[in-house]
Amino acid sequence: MMDVLLKATGLVLVSACAALMIRRTTPELSLTAGICTVAVVMSMSIPLLRPLEELRETARSVYGTSDLYLLPVIKCCAAAVTARIASDLCREAAQNAAASAIELIGVLCAIGAAMPLMRTMMDTIGEML
Repeated sequence: MMDVLLKATGLVLVSACAALMIRRTTPELSLTAGICTVAVVMSMSIPLLRPLEELRETARSVYGTSDLYLLPVIKCCAAAVTARIASDLCREAAQNAAASAIELIGVLCAIGAAMPLMRTMMDTIGEML
């Protein structure tokens, strides 16, 4: 896992240096380089999701639980990461209002993703009373 982080860090640092040099003459190209860097780094992170899938399968087979407990947490994390990256790219393009809108949508998506888990928790509490 650390090797992916080190490779991604190296790529991001090289890309950031290149973007700083490009920004002086063509700022729009600098933003494009940033977007491409994000796409490459995100594709590098895909293998890091394998342990999460193994945990999901273990929970299902050993404990007999459904995706009801783990999937909302995964969706909340995905919404947070996606919104953060998109809002940072908007800010890089000097679109602060769009960045704030993306952050709001990310929060609402996370709340929506957590609703099934919250309902299950409230049902469990209701049964205890």
